[in-house]
Amino acid sequence: MNLNNSIKSTLLRRSLACLALATCSATLASAAVTWHDVQFGGFASQGYIVNTGNNDYLGETSKGTFDFREYAVNASYSIDKFRIGAQAFGQKLGEYGDDKIKLDWATVDYQPAQWFGLRAGRVKLPRGLYNESLDLDAVRPFVLLPQSVYDNRLRDFSAAFNGAMIYGNISLKDAGSLDYRLFYGKMPLSTSSGASDYFNIDAPFPNLSIGLDSAHGGSLFWNTPVNGLRVGYSYSRFENFVTLRFVPARNANLYKDTPHYDRHLLSLEYTTGDWVFATEVGRENNDYSVYYSGKAPFAFLYAKSLNYYVSASRRINKWVELGTYYSYSDFQQRGVGTPVQYPLTKQKDLALSVRFDVNDHLLFKLEGHYMDGSGKIFDLPSKPQPAATRDNSWMMLAAKMTVMF
Repeated sequence: MNLNNSIKSTLLRRSLACLALATCSATLASAAVTWHDVQFGGFASQGYIVNTGNNDYLGETSKGTFDFREYAVNASYSIDKFRIGAQAFGQKLGEYGDDKIKLDWATVDYQPAQWFGLRAGRVKLPRGLYNESLDLDAVRPFVLLPQSVYDNRLRDFSAAFNGAMIYGNISLKDAGSLDYRLFYGKMPLSTSSGASDYFNIDAPFPNLSIGLDSAHGGSLFWNTPVNGLRVGYSYSRFENFVTLRFVPARNANLYKDTPHYDRHLLSLEYTTGDWVFATEVGRENNDYSVYYSGKAPFAFLYAKSLNYYVSASRRINKWVELGTYYSYSDFQQRGVGTPVQYPLTKQKDLALSVRFDVNDHLLFKLEGHYMDGSGKIFDLPSKPQPAATRDNSWMMLAAKMTVMF
């Protein structure tokens, strides 16, 4: 990778800034995190991503980028059967996030019994094994969770919702126990989010608005009698998912409307000794009507995707953990009433990771990826990357330093 002196200088300054942040935060981490029964916590991470092929994947990574960071501060308080808490969060992932601080989650929680609890506010979305712990770098060795299921660009669409959830753990005695979640709420979306771009890869004009009426669903996990083994199913439905674009040639607004957008996810995790094995398989289905304002639909699009991964990790000692996964994405979209046919697009990702625990508050991760296919590359009005120009066999390197307190 060729870099001029100016770029090298910028990279050096950012690396030194990251090191200074880590040193400072690690020092502060030894301070008390409880004040008047209020518990405080947080983290800050800085990463670097570079790839050998495509111009824009998780940022301008073909040139190498430090625009890969997250930070948050949270507080919680509990009394009897009530808990309240909130987290302020900021991130930068390529062109997404822009280091803007926002309310990531904020909940009031009441759990009168083990089998029943109620949580309301801005609530983490229950989906799969790891969606409710996206920010917890300390629980896994990977820089990037498998992007087939946990796409970093879709955080605004996948991390949380505004509404309520009931949950609980039901004992099955000798058969283990069941963890359940049921939720309903709203999910505000922005045209500056990765979700907006994800649902606009088939149009030459940018979204002017994106939104949905409601989101609902839940998850059910069986903690089996086999020690360390749990299996589960997660479901989400998004009602009346609509994007709006303006088409200058027609001087009219173009709408793309999905009455029901469904996501299914089967999960399995097995922990034994120093090993953790996991696999998840997901299916997404959504049918679109395309129309100009005030007119009947002129096209119908049928989209579906199959996404899965298998992963394994092992703690070697208190300083080192290794991990690997194979991740697969398969997206297909076809039209009815329109001559345009959308080809099958796939992406396979083989990742190898190593994690170093410097101390209880500072960790460093390094991860290599071999990518086969380019199905998760965005072809956008602002950054065209048509299929004919993509590199379908490429490598990616990701590094990340995280401090926690």
